[in-house]
Amino acid sequence: MSACSQCGKSILFGGRQLDGRRYCSAACAQSHPLHLAADQVPQDILQRQVSEWRQSRCPRCKRQDAAIDVYEHHRVHSLLLMTQWSTRRSVCCRRCGRRDQLLSTLYCLGLGWWGFPWGLLVTPVQIIRNIVGLCQGEPPRPTTAFEQIVRRQIARHYFEAQGPLPSFSAQR
Repeated sequence: MSACSQCGKSILFGGRQLDGRRYCSAACAQSHPLHLAADQVPQDILQRQVSEWRQSRCPRCKRQDAAIDVYEHHRVHSLLLMTQWSTRRSVCCRRCGRRDQLLSTLYCLGLGWWGFPWGLLVTPVQIIRNIVGLCQGEPPRPTTAFEQIVRRQIARHYFEAQGPLPSFSAQR
């Protein structure tokens, strides 16, 4: 099972493949030029921006005393025969990341179990994933996910300075 290069959504069937990247939909595939440009960001510029972002204020709580990174939290909700689950990513400090993981654990506990059979199977998995995330400490160095977000932001600023993103056909 692969994940969408843009939104991170799991792709079981279908999707679009462009230059070795997979996208879940045509809308996500339109970000392909941005990903190509992000790959071209020089390492020295990337490291300088990552360091600046990591030491800046948390975009959520505005605290300055903690490093910024990407934190994942997992959710599931179900009703009878329908079950949906997702992974969400937040760029924030560790404290805000833990709060998201705790709230998502409570969300799963309240709304995850009510579907058969997937609600009963997926809910414990998502709860365990959140608990593992809660137990982890602050990463000592920037994660790859954080570096990818910074790369895309640099590329986005480049495209904004050059004009709108080029039109791109997702068909190959």
